Amino acid sequence: AQNLRFFASLHGLRGRSATEAIQRVFRLTELDGEERKRVANYSGGMKKRLSLAAALLNQPPLLILDEPTVGVDPVLRSEFWQEFRRLRDADSTVLVSTHVMDEADRCDFLVMVFEGDVLAFGTPDSIRREAGAATLEEAFLHYRLQSEAATLGRGVDA
Repeated sequence: AQNLRFFASLHGLRGRSATEAIQRVFRLTELDGEERKRVANYSGGMKKRLSLAAALLNQPPLLILDEPTVGVDPVLRSEFWQEFRRLRDADSTVLVSTHVMDEADRCDFLVMVFEGDVLAFGTPDSIRREAGAATLEEAFLHYRLQSEAATLGRGVDA
């Protein structure tokens, strides 16, 4: 709780508004009941949830998340995505990096990247359609093979 109170103060949240925001994110990340536990005693998954809780305190206009649900159980993962959609609906932009294609399918817009190269971009439906694929995973593999073929076609100096 002390960690979150510190982050709340950085966002200008004080008093009751800070307490309410902290309680909300503790519930969302299922850390309620762990407020007095030292972070050093948190598991890796709990630390990840605490980081997300800190990021969600102030309803940010832009939220950038790197694989936010790795190591999170399916129920909590679903609740995280509900929160991301709620933020989007409240005019926040949520940018998520993930290698989990069913999570990518929950996004409004995708950029598929492999080894620093953009393979495809668009809505999940448009990416599947353009690749002639039933799933985003199939689409990713299609575009990756296309990219490799193009690289091989350029020769060894590419």
